[in-house]
Amino acid sequence: MNVRYERKLEEITFLNLQKGEVTLMQLNEIYNKFGFIFIGSAGKFKGIKKEKKN
Repeated sequence: MNVRYERKLEEITFLNLQKGEVTLMQLNEIYNKFGFIFIGSAGKFKGIKKEKKN
């Protein structure tokens, strides 16, 4: 996986996630800012869930 340039959070799409074009730092930023949890299996993106706050 090669990321040509680092995208801003606003530029990241679902397709970028599926293709693996997003860094772990970006995923962490999305989690911290929006509360989304990314689901993967065997190194592949499987889905997104919204973290439940109690």
